[in-house]
Amino acid sequence: MTLPVPRAMRHAPPLILLVLLIAFPQLSETLYSPVLPHIATAFEVPAATAQLTMSIYFLAFALGVVVWGRMADRRGRRPAMLAGLACYLLGACLALAAPSFEVLLAARFLLALGASAGSVVVQTVLRDRYHGAELAGVFSIIGAALSLSPALGPPTGALLAQQFGHIGVFILLALIGISLLLATQRWLAETRFHREKAGEPEQALWAVARRVAADPRLWLAACQVAGFNVLLFGFYTLTPFTLQQLGWPAWVFGLTGLAVALGSVLGAWINRRMLRQHSPAHLVRLAILASVAASALQFCWVVTANGEPTWILGGLVICQFLLMLAYGCAIPNLLATALDAYSEVRGTAAALFGLSYYLLLAAGLGLLSLFHSSSVIYQPAGILVVALLLVVTLLFLRPASRNTR
Repeated sequence: MTLPVPRAMRHAPPLILLVLLIAFPQLSETLYSPVLPHIATAFEVPAATAQLTMSIYFLAFALGVVVWGRMADRRGRRPAMLAGLACYLLGACLALAAPSFEVLLAARFLLALGASAGSVVVQTVLRDRYHGAELAGVFSIIGAALSLSPALGPPTGALLAQQFGHIGVFILLALIGISLLLATQRWLAETRFHREKAGEPEQALWAVARRVAADPRLWLAACQVAGFNVLLFGFYTLTPFTLQQLGWPAWVFGLTGLAVALGSVLGAWINRRMLRQHSPAHLVRLAILASVAASALQFCWVVTANGEPTWILGGLVICQFLLMLAYGCAIPNLLATALDAYSEVRGTAAALFGLSYYLLLAAGLGLLSLFHSSSVIYQPAGILVVALLLVVTLLFLRPASRNTR
């Protein structure tokens, strides 16, 4: 039978609201990354310990996509999004009052848990409304919009950190949470109106989990999404400390976000044009090869810089721009095609898919923090290793990738 659609919910959610909701988790992190050195100073912890606030964020994010994705299937997309935003706002308020580093970690956990709704719920809404090539095109638009966060986040975060320390950033995060909660309450329409056979039981979480676990194509996509995101967030995690070692002020890191943003926008534009002639799987393979070339160039550039701060900064920024070109081509195609076979359990499947790649992302960032070195060569070396691991997914899982055509 067909579930009734309330009169107020008959229109599709405005795309601008969906863009804001899916972008705010990444914007939150790009706002936060410039204050990592301030966190280390304010709470009297080493740099590697301060970087754990990034790792725990993505660990909680992975848990959150399961919580909100399952809720989106069982209760609806709109209630799940509202609950996630309320959790995010609670985390921001706790971070403002955090008396110790341990409480700050708890606050970061709540922030991430709530922010994850913006990822999994919005992706589910988009998959409710769009399909096939149209969905890939919408994800490209989303990708272009997401690229604004590197342009806005680091400069704004660096400015707030310089003027008000980490407190200024957490105040802004709380204001973002309040604004999105009110906007969602007013404008987010429910899209969970699909046909169900009378008496058909809802698929249990474990049944969907077993199906997902046995799907090599989905695992391939999860590894690749995680890898590309480590290339992005590894830059935000490591660069503030690399520039500090080189003697650059905090506002310089803020300006690097402009190059990252430009690379993402251009990558999304290239992806939309190339989708007319190439399959999503082919574009993902090209993006992986491009990321290896860009990271190898970055490594060689910094090695031959002889410790010259300006030359090293140029290498980091230019090569990150190239890496973001690859990111902008790969991520929309991976997200748009990964769950084609799970239309009847979109929310739950998206949650489990997100769980897998966010756990991998948290592990990747955790390893970058664990082995952190004061040498400026550490950042390009770590990024190169991640890019090489992406190539491994093509070498060892290539038979599965053919199914994405």
